[in-house]
Amino acid sequence: MAQLDTLLDYLFLSLGPCAVLYSIVSIVQVGAFIRCSAEVDGEVVRLEQSQSRGRYGYTYAPVFSFTSIDGLTHTVTSEVGSSPAGFDVGDSVRVRYDPANPQTARIHSFFQTWGGPLLSGLVGLCFTLYACKALGFLHFAG
Repeated sequence: MAQLDTLLDYLFLSLGPCAVLYSIVSIVQVGAFIRCSAEVDGEVVRLEQSQSRGRYGYTYAPVFSFTSIDGLTHTVTSEVGSSPAGFDVGDSVRVRYDPANPQTARIHSFFQTWGGPLLSGLVGLCFTLYACKALGFLHFAG
């Protein structure tokens, strides 16, 4: 059993920094997207329901519509869903989109914009700290 625990600790030690690196890359990509994107008003037109894994039931991704600077209307499904739903149909939202590719639009809220990168970084940091403590690389006073 001790060997399995040690193996899991090393697995966490290898996955943790990978998740932190993914988080950093994602934060840089989001920043680049924000710098080259336009911001407009939009509206949530429906919620896309999908079965989530495990016991949590369903997640809901907002489907939103916006009019780009060139006057065309676009409807996009957010890549970020939540349970319970984070938006209601009819909610006004700020939308950021790449004028060269409006289908890459995203709702410009803290969670929709930064939630994924920050969550992966936090999980990666926790994995790394846990593994370092379990393997004796880190010692806390107390």
